[in-house]
Amino acid sequence: MHLEKPENDMERNLNNRRFPALIIGLLVFSFLDCGSSKSFVIQHEPSLEQVTAESDEICIGTRLYFFSGRPCIKLKGEKDNNSGTTQYYLRYEIGSFDVELALGTSLKIGETWFNLKKSSTDYSNSIVVSSLLEPEVLNAIAGGKSFTISYTNRAKTENYTLSSSQGLSLRDSLIRLQRLLESEQKMVIQKK
Repeated sequence: MHLEKPENDMERNLNNRRFPALIIGLLVFSFLDCGSSKSFVIQHEPSLEQVTAESDEICIGTRLYFFSGRPCIKLKGEKDNNSGTTQYYLRYEIGSFDVELALGTSLKIGETWFNLKKSSTDYSNSIVVSSLLEPEVLNAIAGGKSFTISYTNRAKTENYTLSSSQGLSLRDSLIRLQRLLESEQKMVIQKK
């Protein structure tokens, strides 16, 4: 009996040391950056005769105080190789699976609301709603100072006001994406 007590104390001390390390590891893992490795990289899609590029994600939800989480938004651009026209989309990614039908997104820039035309909804690991950004919306983003993203499904509407740094990131992402796609040369596609 006398030998078991030190062994229990040692086990208890060892477990006490492992627990904080486990908690710290979980916190670091859960607060990893939302950035994507495909950000601001031209992707050639010859079968569709277009090139695409995406911006970094801006995570607009709140986990704890200043840590941001899902949902996240990003911008995507597609340049048609034949006509040279470029279209831009706002992609809104929900963090968890939503059983309600996604209706769409809106964007408030300054005091003006823009109802964005939904172009697609991707149901994979989570729901991603893509909405077309018309030229008037692109111009408003480029000159905007305050932004609010609104997501609506059949049951509710959620509004997220972007911080000043998130708004600046949205504006800069659009400008960088536009420059990237405008500078891309026309692809030469060999057809058989």
